[in-house]
Amino acid sequence: MNEKNIEPNEAEISETVGENRLIEEKDAVEQAAPQRKQRRLLIAVSALAFVAVAGLAAWYLLSSSNNQAGKPVPAPRSINIEQSATDTAMNGGQTLTIAPEQIERAGIKTEIVGEQISSEIGDTLATGVVQANAYRETPVISLAGGIVRRISPELGENVQSGQTVAVVFSDEFAAAQARYVALLTEIDNARKNYERTQKLVRVNQPGRTEFDQATAQLKTAGAQLEEMKKRYGRTMKLVQIGASSREELEQDTTKLRTAEAEAVAARERLARAKQLLDINPATRSESEEAANKLRNAESELASVRQKLLLYGASPQKINSLRSPSQINSEIAVPAPASGTVTSRTINQGEVIEANKELLRITDLSSVWVIAQVYEKDLARLRTGSGASITTDTYPNQVFRGQVTYIDPRLDEATRTAQVRVELENPNRALKIGMYVRVAFGALAQAEQTAPIIPASATQNLGNGQVVFVSTKEPNVFEMRPVRLSAESNKQYQVFEGLNVGDKIVTDGSFLLRAEWLKQHPSN
Repeated sequence: MNEKNIEPNEAEISETVGENRLIEEKDAVEQAAPQRKQRRLLIAVSALAFVAVAGLAAWYLLSSSNNQAGKPVPAPRSINIEQSATDTAMNGGQTLTIAPEQIERAGIKTEIVGEQISSEIGDTLATGVVQANAYRETPVISLAGGIVRRISPELGENVQSGQTVAVVFSDEFAAAQARYVALLTEIDNARKNYERTQKLVRVNQPGRTEFDQATAQLKTAGAQLEEMKKRYGRTMKLVQIGASSREELEQDTTKLRTAEAEAVAARERLARAKQLLDINPATRSESEEAANKLRNAESELASVRQKLLLYGASPQKINSLRSPSQINSEIAVPAPASGTVTSRTINQGEVIEANKELLRITDLSSVWVIAQVYEKDLARLRTGSGASITTDTYPNQVFRGQVTYIDPRLDEATRTAQVRVELENPNRALKIGMYVRVAFGALAQAEQTAPIIPASATQNLGNGQVVFVSTKEPNVFEMRPVRLSAESNKQYQVFEGLNVGDKIVTDGSFLLRAEWLKQHPSN
């Protein structure tokens, strides 16, 4: 048989293959038709179920809205599938416990979170200079002139109220003490003289009493005599017109004669008492003169005593001053208030006049910041509004104060006005003359601050950054996710995750991250 007749033709083979494919596709379509119907049915059922669930949810929300009006609703969160692996790592409140020896070996150091004006609110509004609180400046003055023997405190030194800060040799102080001693002697003599005259007055007291009684009796007798004279005259007129009897006239005549006799007797007694009083050598004028001298001496002594107190002599020292040998020419000048010596105008050996300022003591626990504010911002400032102070010296710290004065005058060259901010300075951190930046509360910027942390404290974990916070346990640390600003001067501002005052790990935070990943390999 011929081989050409045995081998199949290529065209026939191709036709056969095509027919087979058509048959297979037809069978596949017939088999897939029920599956498509099933899928469509599942999709329809799923859609109906979704609509039913959505309806139930809407009905539940609408029915409970009246009971939960005003309650906070959790904000929706967008979930990224790529971040699901790190969600566990980024949840706050997770802690890491390591062995105490690992802490020492890793050289872990911590730092308190500071704060500064938030970079999200823009630049500060004004610059200023720290000045002393003028209401808390106290001069140290010597009330007596003389030579400065000693002055102890240096500039910047702290002194306490009542502490001796200078010693002055003063002739005025010595003269005041000498006069005080002399007045003590004068008062002693004046008191003795007064007591002597008082004794003499008491010896003459009976004669004086008799004189006073005679004077009173004479006045009484004279009054009675005048009364009887008037009565006698009326009775005489009545008798003349026949309105009164002669017997009444005789009675009034007798009474008149009696009154005249009593007046003569009273006059004689007064003259006799006066003669006896003039004979005594201790007159009342002498006693009054002694009393005046004693009062004048005591008044001058009180004045000199007050002068010695002003010079700085203690009451105990003044009370013990009795003789010239106790006079001391040196005055101890005390500090009138507690504070820091901010001015010193004299040195040892200098001659000073009375009322000369030696030192100036300032209480730096409260200071002023004098800010230069542009006139366009002045309308929004008010006395009593808050202000936040920052400085390059303490970049992680914000000082808060209050506007106490706005100058009504503008600087014509700079178009600015001085605004005074008063703030507490308990740690004496702010120094006189320090340049600062000021943000005012009236312009909605005083309290918009953010925590500040060093770059060494942050670690990358997943798609975010974390910080390790120290806890009460020395070997337990809390890992917190944070949202940070752009890095500036190797520091970050923290917008979320930390608070001012938190204690965070700086040196060694990388080792804590490695240890955390070791304990949580799935993250």
